[in-house]
Amino acid sequence: MPERNEHFQGRVAAVRAFNRFYTRHLGLLKEGLYGSRFTLAEVRVLRELIFGQERTASGIGDALGMDAAFLSKILRRFERDGLMRRTRAKNDGRQKVLSITPRGRQAFAPLEDRADEQVAQLLEPMSSTEQRRLVQAMSMVKSLIEQGQDTATPED
Repeated sequence: MPERNEHFQGRVAAVRAFNRFYTRHLGLLKEGLYGSRFTLAEVRVLRELIFGQERTASGIGDALGMDAAFLSKILRRFERDGLMRRTRAKNDGRQKVLSITPRGRQAFAPLEDRADEQVAQLLEPMSSTEQRRLVQAMSMVKSLIEQGQDTATPED
């Protein structure tokens, strides 16, 4: 674990500043993501219902790192609005399998399109080389965080 000196604290501040910049740039903290009625958390749950492997509430919660009570509130609303349904699992009657409804897919589709368009607009002003560098840098950030690798160099 690196020593928490002024250089380390500067890196902490830089990561936090980047997080604030990126969430603001993408508009992720707005009440309705992409001009929709859905929050970021709700869009992530919809996406997990469509593309995720685990379609139980606990599986979705684990996949998203989301609080169970918060997720339950979202799922109840989705069910009430006809965006998803719950059915008993075939292998365990105590478990409920969650599935997206056609109405849920219809609600999600324009959000996915808007997300793709937003990223396309981010990339378009860049050259192909700059786009590749950005994607490589993002991949490296993801990898370093996931693997907890320490690439620290000697202090400046």
